[in-house]
Amino acid sequence: MVVAVGGHDVVVRKRLFGIRDRFLAEVDGNGGEYTAKGNFVDHEYEIEHDGSKVAQVSKKWFRVRDTYGVEVIGDQDLPLLLSNTVCIDHLSNDRPG
Repeated sequence: MVVAVGGHDVVVRKRLFGIRDRFLAEVDGNGGEYTAKGNFVDHEYEIEHDGSKVAQVSKKWFRVRDTYGVEVIGDQDLPLLLSNTVCIDHLSNDRPG
């Protein structure tokens, strides 16, 4: 899945490492890589950039169906992290379309 964020293209891919899924987001123009690991079906995972945790995604904070929170750690690119979260949601579910 490719998404345009802040003038850059971000490619988000599902990767299988061992028995667990992970997601990799590659930002063009030397923006680096973001990795996401955790429980994607239940929306309980973290996003890392250059080995440091930059966001925590959790559905446990909310009780409404398909509602979850994204806690951003520090001064991060918020549109990039939110677009990654939406891509991961789409790629981790077996929804048509």
